Amino acid sequence: MATLQRESDVAATREAVVAGLSAYNAARVGPRNSLPLALSLRDDAGVIMGGLIGELKWQWLHIDLLWIDESHRGAGHGEALVALAETTAREHGARGVYLSTMSIQAPQFYPRLGYKPCGVMEDYPVAGHRIHHFAKAL
Repeated sequence: MATLQRESDVAATREAVVAGLSAYNAARVGPRNSLPLALSLRDDAGVIMGGLIGELKWQWLHIDLLWIDESHRGAGHGEALVALAETTAREHGARGVYLSTMSIQAPQFYPRLGYKPCGVMEDYPVAGHRIHHFAKAL
C-alpha cells in the first residue's frame, strides 16, 4: 500500500528523492562525479561584476547562471567566462556543455559561441516569452 501526500518538510523529501534518483542513475550511467564551478569577473576594487555558475557532472558541464553587470557588457567578458568554463570542462573530460536562457536574457549570444539550439518552450517565464535550450560539443 502506498499513499500520496503533500509534504511540509521539503528538505527531507528532496533529500530522499535526490538519493533515490541518484542511485537509479548511477546504476545505469555511473556516478555523477559532480563538481561545482564558479567563475567571477571582478572590478579593480574586487567587487563581483559578473560571473558564471555551473556544474560538471558525468561527462557534461551545465551552465546554470551567467551574468555581467550592465556597466561591463559589450567588452567580451561573457565570451571570456564561457571560454574559461569550456576549458575547465575539457580539462575534466567533459564531452559537451548545455544551458538554458530566457528570451528576455541572451538567446542570441550563445549561437555566436557555437551553441546549437536544442529546444524552445513557449510562454516561459510568462505568456509571450520563451526559454531557449542550447548545447555544444567540446
